[in-house]
Amino acid sequence: MKQILSLKDIKLPVCWETKPNKTEYMDFVYQESLEMEVWRKDNEIDILTHHHVTDLSRFFWPNANFEGLVLGAELMVWFFAFDDLFDGGFIDDNENEQSRLVNRMNNVFMEGTIETDSTGAERMGYHIRNKVKSICGEKRQSTFLRFNSSCVQWIDSIIPFIKLKKNQISLDFNLYLYHRKYNIGAIPCFIISEIILDPMSTIDSFIWSDSRWIKMSEITCEIIALVNDCASYEKEIKENGAPLNPLKFIQIEKNFNLQESYEHISNYLNKIIKQYIELELSFINSYKLSTKTTTTTTTTINDDDDDDDDINSDRNINFTSIVNHLHNMSFANVSWSTQTPRYLSQTQPFIELRRNTKIVTKICNIKK
Repeated sequence: MKQILSLKDIKLPVCWETKPNKTEYMDFVYQESLEMEVWRKDNEIDILTHHHVTDLSRFFWPNANFEGLVLGAELMVWFFAFDDLFDGGFIDDNENEQSRLVNRMNNVFMEGTIETDSTGAERMGYHIRNKVKSICGEKRQSTFLRFNSSCVQWIDSIIPFIKLKKNQISLDFNLYLYHRKYNIGAIPCFIISEIILDPMSTIDSFIWSDSRWIKMSEITCEIIALVNDCASYEKEIKENGAPLNPLKFIQIEKNFNLQESYEHISNYLNKIIKQYIELELSFINSYKLSTKTTTTTTTTINDDDDDDDDINSDRNINFTSIVNHLHNMSFANVSWSTQTPRYLSQTQPFIELRRNTKIVTKICNIKK
């Protein structure tokens, strides 16, 4: 009898739940991607892939405006287009070609340069870099530099991650997590969130260098990665045996069945969710400013104090939005995983994903 698992065993707080945004941005990004030759015109597979990839933007940024959703979706297209060169087997195990592509993409972000024979992924990366640079301007150069660094970090994670399985019978869970939290690509998303949710840059950038925030970000990366790995388990098993999926390699490493392997993962997730909640409370208490100016020496209303209160109020609203958004992304990833046709089937081990679905893609101005 096939075992039935449930994502509800992962105890994410209900208050982290959000509802997805609108979908109007998808066609705009599709047309951009066609112009950059990321996708092939009128290609059915590319149309479906675009829908599945960019759909995540409305889950990750439920309160973003159109421009914010577009930026998030462009980032998702770039992630997929570049990673698929390696993961999709287009360059096989050619180490020289792998290194060449990594170096070229690194130059896009580090030097702001692009080759004359650029790929679609390189053109999209170049476009995103320039857009983020323009949005950040002189006022928030540190945000732009951190975004570039996070993209380079992700680019550099691809080859080591796919090499993890080489010459190994199974993987160590801790070693896997160390690589996966960078390879999942969530850190660039977090920095994009700063731009989307604090457009006027009211928050001091040094706050995001706090070790608690960095640890909270890493925990969120692990949550997103492990939930995604669980949801994609059946798909990966069918495609390549899932050698880099923790649900699979934990079974091998610890001689567990599928249920026991999932219990191991869900127990770990519940432990780090609790750790995240404790860190978040400490972090918020350190930086949330008072919006009330009080004095015992005068009854005169000071306009400057009122201005300070307004600034602090805006800062607190944006600060709270960014902090809340970090944990909301964990819940959003679960919500997206349970509705994307990429993972749904009648034989899924997870009850939330077990259903027959007709893949319906609606992208404006595209004839199926």
